[in-house]
Amino acid sequence: MVVDPYSTAMPKMGPLLPRVVFAGPHKHPTASWSAGDVHALTVSFLPETLNRLFGLRIESYVDQVLPLESVVVGPLLSELLSIAPSQNGDVFQCIEKLLQPYWTAARGQSLMPTLHGWISTLARRAVLTDMGVGMRQLQRRLKQITGQSQRDLQIYVRTERAMIGLAELGDTPVELADLAVDAGFSDQSHMGREIRRVSGLSPGRLEALMRTDEAFWFYRLVRWGFQNYSESSKVSVPHAL
Repeated sequence: MVVDPYSTAMPKMGPLLPRVVFAGPHKHPTASWSAGDVHALTVSFLPETLNRLFGLRIESYVDQVLPLESVVVGPLLSELLSIAPSQNGDVFQCIEKLLQPYWTAARGQSLMPTLHGWISTLARRAVLTDMGVGMRQLQRRLKQITGQSQRDLQIYVRTERAMIGLAELGDTPVELADLAVDAGFSDQSHMGREIRRVSGLSPGRLEALMRTDEAFWFYRLVRWGFQNYSESSKVSVPHAL
């Protein structure tokens, strides 16, 4: 991992990462680097899914990248570590097939496909846990489940709305002021500050790199997903968290 991805000086490298790692939620952008070719697979899980599968409390892993064996133990760890790119078939399908029996036994209700829908589901669940839950209790429970404050989660929801807005515009020229209002920001400057906090870049720079830079494949993938979801469902995203 690059220790300080914002530094303009020669990058400082952290210790060499093991072959399989577990990364908790990060409050700021991160960067990794390798002197040679890299083939990497990232599989993302919702926090409550990690809790059901592995018994993890995600708030203990915020801003951490750890060897998988320091987080997962038992036969499942051995099975995960045994999966190698040289195996026949798709590596992701191997992982999916391995985890399917655990997930079948652990999963609950299905979740809406947006970050807003997921957080809304968590909030309703927290409210219904006990009678008379106050706002402070609700905020504490959300932080226990997700590892992040309600304020931080709201930033991600507004950023998601902006991403959905960009996806819906397609190749139409972007009016950032209009996009900011539609996404729930107070103004364009507010959107710029929060998107920079999440991505490390201004909205205009992020949009340009999403279109042209191979390193920004993940943002293009998210945008493609939102665009296809929007076209297939035509469901508007509510603005209230």
